[in-house]
Amino acid sequence: MTDCGALETLLSKDFMIGVLERIRDIFIQETAKLRRRRNQEHSSLCKLPQELLVEILLLSVDWKFWSVDSLHTLARVSTSWRDTILSCNRFWSVIDVAASPAAREVTMKRSGEGAVDLRCGRYLGPSRVSSFVHDVKSVTPIRARSVLYEIRPGTSSFMDHLRSNNSTIIDLLLSNLGVGPSEAHLELSAEGSNLRHLDLSGASLQWQSPRLAKLRTLCLRDLKYNIPPVNHLYNILSSSPQLERLCLMNIVSLYEPGLGSLPTSAPPINLPALKTLAFDCVPTPILTSILPRIRALACHTITVHEEELPVFLELQETTIELIAKPISLSNVLKLKLEVDDGTCLHIRSEPVVAKEFVYWARDQPGIDIKLAIPSTEVLPQFWGVLGNALRSHGGAPNITSLEVEWTGQEFLFPFKVLKFPFPFTVLEHFPVLTSLRFIDYPGTTLHPLIQFLGGNRIGGSGVAFEHRFPLPSLNSLSFYAKTIPNLKDCVSSTKTLLERRYPVSGDGVFTGDAQVLNDLRLPNPLVHALQQRGVATSLDFKKVIRGTEVGG
Repeated sequence: MTDCGALETLLSKDFMIGVLERIRDIFIQETAKLRRRRNQEHSSLCKLPQELLVEILLLSVDWKFWSVDSLHTLARVSTSWRDTILSCNRFWSVIDVAASPAAREVTMKRSGEGAVDLRCGRYLGPSRVSSFVHDVKSVTPIRARSVLYEIRPGTSSFMDHLRSNNSTIIDLLLSNLGVGPSEAHLELSAEGSNLRHLDLSGASLQWQSPRLAKLRTLCLRDLKYNIPPVNHLYNILSSSPQLERLCLMNIVSLYEPGLGSLPTSAPPINLPALKTLAFDCVPTPILTSILPRIRALACHTITVHEEELPVFLELQETTIELIAKPISLSNVLKLKLEVDDGTCLHIRSEPVVAKEFVYWARDQPGIDIKLAIPSTEVLPQFWGVLGNALRSHGGAPNITSLEVEWTGQEFLFPFKVLKFPFPFTVLEHFPVLTSLRFIDYPGTTLHPLIQFLGGNRIGGSGVAFEHRFPLPSLNSLSFYAKTIPNLKDCVSSTKTLLERRYPVSGDGVFTGDAQVLNDLRLPNPLVHALQQRGVATSLDFKKVIRGTEVGG
């Protein structure tokens, strides 16, 4: 009609424009309706059972930084998501002091009769705390499930509320930020649910409470007062077979004998589900009484430290079983034998024990521990038992870098050369090792190391290699020493190793079954002697083989 000139008047033209715009709006609305129907009727996500969709959406919520606004953002994705979030009280469980009163009102309305998580992690003034406590009282005491509370001056009204209403709490995090020990002490209700996750920093409970059983997490940090006696801690751990995380850090006792001890007949503490074990600066009675009794074969993260004195675990089979799993999951490893006041073996990789509460903590597998060595003569047996334990865990398929260091003996025994058994039976379980660094000032282990790399079985080494030579992926080898007691033998063995493992091929094709070394660092006297002897090897002496200085 518009082309034929039927619309002559201004009014008729305006009328037709309105009709066409209305048609356009109808098309847009119908397109949106059809797209929504398509998404709802043919989307795999929308076809999921409602309870499964709830679990997926719950996983997408960042609970560490939960807020009503973030839920609203998630609800705007689709009508289905919006209806699910608004109708399920599990999305509306957090009552936070940092939220506005209006946001808390929405939360309390949507939470219905569901469990609630109380958070008082910021101090925003007495009026805000008072408003928060008022809201908390309106939904508790029978529904409180977890409490995250940073105790500080000005929040005593919330602590007063907790002292009279904590029977339903199963997850508890108390962090003392500057109040006295009595203000940071919480008496648990005698009747109530067993705690599931317990994380205390500078705060305390009554340690004999029957609710401290069946724990899955126990983290105690920065305690100076009301430290749990050894027998109470033993009872807590023994009654919590499903414990997954045990962290005792920076616990300072002013009177250690007051912590007591355990009878020698006390049974071991079996923790088959334990994944993380961290003892960092804890009183000696706890270390010597509790730690040796723990049995946790599945543990993948272990750290044991002491700020002033070395902490030595006794070298026994149960200890070796405890450390095998974290070693097998490590990417790098350092073995350091220290001969100082007492001989010990420091085994260290790169573990990470997260400081966050259990909901958000992500520990990284690894080990950092010292083992007491009565004498170096027991090391061959130790390496053998450790090798067997690693084999039961499938070896250490992730370790690519190993550093071995013997230290201390040159100061205590300057006129005596001590020999330390090399961990050959352990190396055989590192199939992807690419870097090996060895520091041995007397140099006594250089010759057996060269023989081992050449394929000789040494010191009980008897595992069959898939390759002709051990450590087939090795591309970097460094050895540091002050002296070489048997230089002549080392020169001969090294020459044989290089010519057999990295031979020269007439047609330029490499014939060995091992990866070519990119970096070989040996003591200077040995490198100079090899250059004078002449070695038929594919390795470039100028680019690959270099000398080392002590401490380099």
